[in-house]
Amino acid sequence: GGGAGGAGRPGGTVNRPPGATVPDDGTSRWPDPATVLLTALGPGPRLWERGPGHPDALTVRLGSAHRSGGSGEPVTIDLRAAGSLGLAGPRARLARMARSLLAQLAALHAPGSLEIVLLAADRTRELPSRTAEWSWLGWLPHLRPGHGQDCRLLVAYDDEQAAARTEELIRRLDETHPPPSTRAPLGHATGTHTAPAPADAAPPDPADASPAADPEARTLLVVDGDPGSAELRTALSRLAAEGPDAGIHVMCLAETPAASPASPLDATLRAAYAVSPPFRECRTLALLSGAVATAVRLIHREPAAEGQ
Repeated sequence: GGGAGGAGRPGGTVNRPPGATVPDDGTSRWPDPATVLLTALGPGPRLWERGPGHPDALTVRLGSAHRSGGSGEPVTIDLRAAGSLGLAGPRARLARMARSLLAQLAALHAPGSLEIVLLAADRTRELPSRTAEWSWLGWLPHLRPGHGQDCRLLVAYDDEQAAARTEELIRRLDETHPPPSTRAPLGHATGTHTAPAPADAAPPDPADASPAADPEARTLLVVDGDPGSAELRTALSRLAAEGPDAGIHVMCLAETPAASPASPLDATLRAAYAVSPPFRECRTLALLSGAVATAVRLIHREPAAEGQ
C-alpha cells in the first residue's frame, strides 16, 4: 500500500510517500532545470557537491506542488529511501522527466560517487530512435567504466550489451546477497558468472578512466522499456527489488498512455508492467500525465506488495 499525489499541476496537492518531501527551506536547495544547466556549465561551487555523506545525496526534484493561494514548492524523491523508481507515461513526457532527473544527479554527484548505467535495448523502438534519445549521456563521465567493465561506456542498445551490463551488476549484488547455487549467469546454462563481452567492445582508455569509486558509491541503472529476454527480465527485476540494499538503484521507464487523476490505477500499472516487467518491483512510482504541464502522481509501495 502507499500514498499518491500530484506534482506540477496547478491547484494539485501532494500526499507524499516515504522518500518524497516538500522542503521548507526554499528552492535553492533543489535546483530547477535552468539552475542545473548553469551548475554543469559553470562550473560553480555546487558542481558535484553531494558526496555519499551529503544529507541530500541521491535526492532529485520531480517538480513543484501547487497549493491554493501559494507558490509552487519543490517535490523531491530521495532514492536512498525510495529504493527503485518507476516512471510511466507518454514518450515525450517520459523522456523529459528522465533527462531532468539524470541531469540533476550528474550535476550534483561526482562520477566517483555515482555510476550511471543505461539499458535501452527495447526492440519495439527502432535503434536510431533509441540512440538519438540517449546519445547525450555519452558526455557524462558517470558512464565511464570504473569497476573493470569491458566497455567504453556503460550503455547497452542490444541484447548482448544488455546481458553484459546486467551481469556485471548481478555479480556485484551477489557479493552482498548470494544467489541460490542453481542460478546460472545470463546467457549460460552452466558455468561461472562471466558474461561475454559485446563483440564491438574495446578496453577502456586509461586516460579516460573515471576516478576510483568510493566504497559508499551508488549505481543508478536506467532501464528503458522491455529489456528483452526472459533471463534479463528476471535479473533486472531482482536488481530492482534487492539492488537498493546493495547501493544499486533501478529507474524503469515504461511508455504508457497518459494517466489522468480519474484513470483506474490498476489499468495504468498493468500497461506499465506489460511494457517493462521490472517496473513491477519498483517501490516508488511516478505516473505522468497532463494536457499542458506534466502532472505527476506519486505512489509508494512496500517491496512485497502484490497486485499493485
